Amino acid sequence: MKEEQKHIEALHDIKDMMNRSSRFISLSGLSGISAGLCALAATIYIWPVWLAVREKLRTGGDLQVYPYPATDVQRLLIMTGIVTFLTALLLALLFTWMRSRKTNTSMWGSTAKRLMTNTAIPLIAGGLVTYRLLDLELVGLIAPSCLIFYGLALLNGSKYTVSEIRWLGICEIILGIINLWFIGYGLVAWAIGFGVLHILYGALMWWKYERV
Repeated sequence: MKEEQKHIEALHDIKDMMNRSSRFISLSGLSGISAGLCALAATIYIWPVWLAVREKLRTGGDLQVYPYPATDVQRLLIMTGIVTFLTALLLALLFTWMRSRKTNTSMWGSTAKRLMTNTAIPLIAGGLVTYRLLDLELVGLIAPSCLIFYGLALLNGSKYTVSEIRWLGICEIILGIINLWFIGYGLVAWAIGFGVLHILYGALMWWKYERV
């Protein structure tokens, strides 16, 4: 009986080593939570401007939104997005580094590189599509496009990391498709997709893998 137990434990150790070598397991749930909080903070910051823009568009006015002229509105939205993305990225790298030290795994091994490559391809494609939509002034399609391409990036990279990423990607895609039928609610969809869903995903990850 003891010999059989030893064989079972050995098999579990082998399976664990294979899993570590084929999947990037250093992703921290705190990364998801911090990214979600950054997205919600940006939404709260930009909300008054967004409401004013919606009202101007609804009444047929231009984008001269007090106290911001049209060019400043666009600049404010772009800068808010850039700052939010960079802040979330830096926090994600910090928590991932802390997690990799705790699990004694490489933060930038071959599996991490494959994960980055497979997520980068849809993200770059989505960035080019978003730029073109902005150039064509199809602003209402930007939010659903971002959500859909981001979801595709997560789905494409999920085979190299924990399975929860796959379900987060599917939820982002579904939310983006729904937003195509509710064009005027792009900021709300962003807040749900990049804010609420990330917090829920991060909390689940932390509870499942890190709380012990």
